[in-house]
Amino acid sequence: MAACSARAASSLARRYLQAAMLAAWLGCVGGGQATMAQPPGALAEERVEALPRVPPQPPDQALGTFRTLPGFTVQLVASEPLLADPVCLEYDEHGWAYVCEMCDYPYTDPADDVPFADQTAALPLGRVRLLKDTDGDGRFDTSTIFADELSWPTGLACWQGGVYVAATPDLWYLRDVDGDGRADERRQVFSGFRKFNVQAVMNNLKWALDHRIVAAGGTNGGTVVNPSRPHDPPVTLGANDFAFEPRTEVLELLSGGARFGQSFDDWGERFICNIRNPVVHVVLPRHSLARNPLLPVRSPLHDAAAAGDALRVYRASQAEPWRVLRARRWAAEAGRVYPRSETAAEGYFTSACGLCIYRSGAYPREFYGQAFLCEVAGNLVHRQKLEEDGATYRAYRIDAESEILTSSDNWFRPVNLTNAPDGTLHLCDMYRETIEHPWSIPDDLKQQLDLRSGSELGRIYRLAPAGFRYVPPPDLAAASTTELVECLAHADCWRRETAHRLLYERQDGAAVPPLRELLRRHEWAVARIHALWSLWGLRALAAEDVLAALDDPEPHVRAHAVQLAERLLQQGGSEEKKLVQALLPKAGDPALRVRFYTAFAAWTLGEAGLRALAEIARQDAADPWVRTAVLSSAAGRESALAALLWEQPQVPRPLLREAAYLVGARAERAAVESMLTGLAARLARAEEADASAAEPAVQRAKAGHQMADVQAVLAGLASGLLLRGGSLASAAEQAGDSARRLVQHSMEAAHAAVSDPQLLWEDRVAAIELLGCDSSPAALEALAALLTPQQLPALQFAALRALAARTDAEVAPLLLRAYPELGPAARGELLEALAARPERVAALIEAMEAGTIRVRDLAPALRARLLNLPDEGLRSRLAQLVAAHALGPRSEVLAAYSQALRLPARADEGRRVFRRECAACHSLHGEGRQVGPDLAAVRHRTPEELLVHILDPNREVPPEFAAYVVVQNDGRVATGLIAADTPATITLRRAEAQEEIILRENIDSLAEAGSLMPEGLEQRISPAEMAHLLAYLLGR
Repeated sequence: MAACSARAASSLARRYLQAAMLAAWLGCVGGGQATMAQPPGALAEERVEALPRVPPQPPDQALGTFRTLPGFTVQLVASEPLLADPVCLEYDEHGWAYVCEMCDYPYTDPADDVPFADQTAALPLGRVRLLKDTDGDGRFDTSTIFADELSWPTGLACWQGGVYVAATPDLWYLRDVDGDGRADERRQVFSGFRKFNVQAVMNNLKWALDHRIVAAGGTNGGTVVNPSRPHDPPVTLGANDFAFEPRTEVLELLSGGARFGQSFDDWGERFICNIRNPVVHVVLPRHSLARNPLLPVRSPLHDAAAAGDALRVYRASQAEPWRVLRARRWAAEAGRVYPRSETAAEGYFTSACGLCIYRSGAYPREFYGQAFLCEVAGNLVHRQKLEEDGATYRAYRIDAESEILTSSDNWFRPVNLTNAPDGTLHLCDMYRETIEHPWSIPDDLKQQLDLRSGSELGRIYRLAPAGFRYVPPPDLAAASTTELVECLAHADCWRRETAHRLLYERQDGAAVPPLRELLRRHEWAVARIHALWSLWGLRALAAEDVLAALDDPEPHVRAHAVQLAERLLQQGGSEEKKLVQALLPKAGDPALRVRFYTAFAAWTLGEAGLRALAEIARQDAADPWVRTAVLSSAAGRESALAALLWEQPQVPRPLLREAAYLVGARAERAAVESMLTGLAARLARAEEADASAAEPAVQRAKAGHQMADVQAVLAGLASGLLLRGGSLASAAEQAGDSARRLVQHSMEAAHAAVSDPQLLWEDRVAAIELLGCDSSPAALEALAALLTPQQLPALQFAALRALAARTDAEVAPLLLRAYPELGPAARGELLEALAARPERVAALIEAMEAGTIRVRDLAPALRARLLNLPDEGLRSRLAQLVAAHALGPRSEVLAAYSQALRLPARADEGRRVFRRECAACHSLHGEGRQVGPDLAAVRHRTPEELLVHILDPNREVPPEFAAYVVVQNDGRVATGLIAADTPATITLRRAEAQEEIILRENIDSLAEAGSLMPEGLEQRISPAEMAHLLAYLLGR
């Protein structure tokens, strides 16, 4: 309690000081009258003359500003004038440090900094510095400018006595030939990386286990070429990372695409970070997904940690006055959308960077494998614990209401971390007065800031544990090949990874026997994995090595053996049969991670691989990552896979439906016909088998469930065909009598099933989806009959999806007739259906003019879309309606509902309100849908903050929850969050997690449109209900 009280007192004192400084300053510039009651925009109009500034601390005094976990200390390793602006640090085989100095951050001349434009006028002022510790005391004492005149240098990787340097717009190889500490060789390896946003550049080159150098690609993009390979086609870099093998220097795109930082764990799993997303696991490899480009993939990335507003940070420094003022201004600004982390001056991740997984031996054992990352704007270092979670990971805060490292010095700017040769973490401190991107600061405030202040300063620190004694690292350049192999089992990852690289560089065949001994005998699995990949890098990996590793007791070793078996099979050879026979049983491996990688490898196994995929699907079809892996390897063979899945006792319906969708989207007549005729034959056999059931009730239940499986497959096939302009009916006609009878029989069964309350709701949904392919009036009436309050939401939404896809003129009147009886979420989907086709929009506007539909029921994104209709007459009518029914000012609504903060409240009543108004798009305690943010993340907010977000939902919309409007070539329009984005398709998600897949080739335009969350909730939630809802959301 004492520690908590001290933290609370410190935080309170810091806030008082911050408020006093800001109030004093506002009094100076605003005539002494500064109150919180100023109207929105008032702060923006104040005259800004002089912001208070904090002076820098000399290095020895800066050490006194740090607070660490008990037992840890911060030790100075290097400081100005030995270096300046360090943003990246790598140690070579001698233990020397190469440092990227980003002296051109954020610009070289403010006159050349044009917001949201390419920064080609910026001078190349960046450098690479070479630091050495000549006396072995653990502090660098000599410094050489290894290379200068580099543009935005942000990443380093050692190779053959030199370094690769990421320096946008180029990637260079630099090497000192004559031994004077300066690079004589300077070779442009790649060029064409876009020089746009200084905080979104490629960065952090890291060696992977497979002997490729991997770069975090940033988000600037570019069209990249290799000048030494002029005949290679340019590579378009989008939201990707990339890799290259130094011996070939061919660039390959990878899954990824985030801001600054990346790290590997011991098992070769890669993690990146992205300002408000501190720990992101790269789950799905891009090269595997590329085998099946039509496969809708939500994202190859997984947020392992809570992101954005959901993750608090606890700084020791006070927020800078300009930041406080900007936050207040943005929070009060009407009509603009900002993330929560930008409308609060402190307390949230805004600049997560420099992710590093600790993998050495100097810290206590429990620190091994923890993720450390910098929050540069908050002057702190944060850490998370990583735990495996199926095919991916989850991460969570370790330090309760505190951080492992904070500083009270605003100039402390931690930007990157590395596992150092001494077994500790070394930290790059850019040491700047202001670190913010110039485009993120209002012009009047920016005029008062010197954004280059501190460009001549910089520090490197060691985070040392209790009792730490520095021991100079060995010179691995002088190590023998045998000694390097031994280093693969060292406790410190610098030694392991440096030895791994040097063995690859030397290509010494003498390493092969000790590597095989290490692979088969060493007790540590990490060493065995290094041995595997070192053998691969030496081109000495034999089938026997992989076969031994496939039987390893450690699942991660087996997983790597699977990946290497896939590579050997791609090369072919006499041992192929042995590898296939050994790889196939891994489909039943007890470890999910092994089965996951086996699913990716199965594409090399021919027909036997399909059986392996079916076995993996039997066990893991519920896991979306494994399901994606299975379908990626079944590319072009989905019909055959579906046939195998159908033979299993428990048919994985979601996977079957997705496979059928891919068959339809591929539009290959033979595959479509094979699926239809095969499905007809299997259903006939199943019905014959069920006819012998002793209990008629059991027989009916099984038959109904099997028919639902068939209907789901047919619905998936139909949705895929529809993407290509085809239809299920025409495909059945082409496939022959059995297929035609199958579709007819399934349709008849669907008509009966949609209204049968005795069936499982999942089976009824399958029937509804199929009924959407029936163009008959009877199908139209059957679907419309489901739009009643007596039906489950899942059935209502399935019916709405089916109706939205139809072109009948009768659809609009049926939808309008049902509208008054539906709940808020279903109404939102119904409005989407009305607005999806131009011919229905007029009916929608007429209903609003008649008062049948209220203007406020339109979600902001939908309203904005309709206000941009090409038909001027309809657009004008809607504009008049919007003007006439404008909601009252949010400030007035908030004032009226402030009583909810004082009313008695019950969480159980709040749960009812949540289910009625929120659960269609938000989840909490296992209830609801994950369309918008998980509301478990709001518990750290105050009731006042939460009230603002509920009643003014468009004030802050995080980018990942922004809605988009897609106009298709045939005139249809759709709105939703982008849930999946592949080279061939995008997937939109709306309330109740309803999803719509759209082929890119069918898209006419794509534009952001604000929030899916409706305004005007005060019309449906009373102040008393709001009090209950707040109590439930906040857990009170």
